[in-house]
Amino acid sequence: MQLLNVAGGMVLMFLSGPALAYDCAISGTPLNFGSVEGIAGRIQQSTATLTVVCRTGNTPANVSYQILMVGPAGDAQRQMSAGEHITGYQLYTSGSYQQVWSNTGDGIISDSYSLGANATVTRNYTVYAKMKTDRAASPGTYTANLAVQLVY
Repeated sequence: MQLLNVAGGMVLMFLSGPALAYDCAISGTPLNFGSVEGIAGRIQQSTATLTVVCRTGNTPANVSYQILMVGPAGDAQRQMSAGEHITGYQLYTSGSYQQVWSNTGDGIISDSYSLGANATVTRNYTVYAKMKTDRAASPGTYTANLAVQLVY
């Protein structure tokens, strides 16, 4: 397992099984909600992009992988902190904000495709995020580290 820190609070982990005819890597853009007014119930949305690049060697391959968001179990809300203060947010697999992006079941993004010899494919996946402001949240810069796993 490799661990790579990426600017913007994402921690990317790469897991691989036995030797494969392909290799994949993942990178991500920062997720930033910007400045948010402390109006109770106001919903703030943002997106980030995960990019997966897979390459084959001299042999064609059937590429298959999963992208998991490490974090709370099920639909439990994620948290950002500013010192001792916390506020919640959630990550989703689509702009409809119906399916929480997680590390189990339907919350995992899976992809597979055939790739010819000495070929490279780049695929982008949008991370949709939503937070609901809370009047009780203190002003400050809230941060969180996100862990993303690419399993292939």
